[in-house]
Amino acid sequence: MINPLRNDPCPCGSGLKYKKCCLKKAPQTQNFNPESDGIRAQAFKEMSQENFEEAIRLFQSCLEFSSERYQIFEAMAACNDGLENYSSAMEYYTKALENSPISSHRELYYRLGVAAGCAEQFDQALSAFNNCLEFPSDETIKNNLLGILKILDDIRNGKVDPRFFRVRVQLQRAFSDMEAENYESAAARLEKLAAIDPEDSTIFYNLGVAYTFLKREEEALTQFRKSVDLNPNYAQAWYNLGQISLIKKRDASYALHCFERATLARPDYTSAHHQLGIVFELLGDKARALSSWKATLELDPENKAAKESISRLEAAQPEGPSAQIN
Repeated sequence: MINPLRNDPCPCGSGLKYKKCCLKKAPQTQNFNPESDGIRAQAFKEMSQENFEEAIRLFQSCLEFSSERYQIFEAMAACNDGLENYSSAMEYYTKALENSPISSHRELYYRLGVAAGCAEQFDQALSAFNNCLEFPSDETIKNNLLGILKILDDIRNGKVDPRFFRVRVQLQRAFSDMEAENYESAAARLEKLAAIDPEDSTIFYNLGVAYTFLKREEEALTQFRKSVDLNPNYAQAWYNLGQISLIKKRDASYALHCFERATLARPDYTSAHHQLGIVFELLGDKARALSSWKATLELDPENKAAKESISRLEAAQPEGPSAQIN
């Protein structure tokens, strides 16, 4: 007798497929399946390369063979999350929870909560994060969960814009992209966020940072200017405007303005004081250059560059009691 395949009619005559009927009653052996294992490996490779649609297709074909279906469901959920198909992500995280061991539940509930919050399904998000609290955790994790629950409660009560949750999640993911030096991905994510929330100076600042690393300096300047227009005391944005203006645009006068604004917004901004010294020297104002570097040393007594610049300027002064720096 030829053994039936999984999708063949069951020999018992039940009318069901073999996999839905007597296969479940047959003794099971853990066999290595080169074909299915290869598909699974390729699916995870596509996922790691952010080819999410192809990864989902491959994962779908693995479900029939996988003995740990929850891992496949979790991977499909993550792919849908990457595509910003948050409702589908919720569906697959739920399926993963239904098929997974209890040891995986806290992480899966957390991811389900994030997907639900991004989908603006706030009741489901609250339920998922509350389920996370049922598991033992340290104070840091517990406080993080309580903070998320507070945000979600404020959204439900109309105190916070419903978009806030998704913007914060995507902004954090943009930070992760930049830490991984994946600046193209970070820029694409931040461009979407800028369209969603055009009043958030942090988004424009970080988009400017991403463009800077991509050597798109003109676009970076535009984003940093938007950032300081929204928040005139954004010291880091002023500093970056100064850096690009000085190094790439050779515009010392505008750089001077930017570094001064940075130090006004944050008087303890050591790097801004140091750069002021460089600009003052370029503009021929050696006295103010010296003053800026001394301010740098007050903030950072071990600043080697400031020490060397002060020594160089002082050594260049004419000797004599009436000598002055012009």
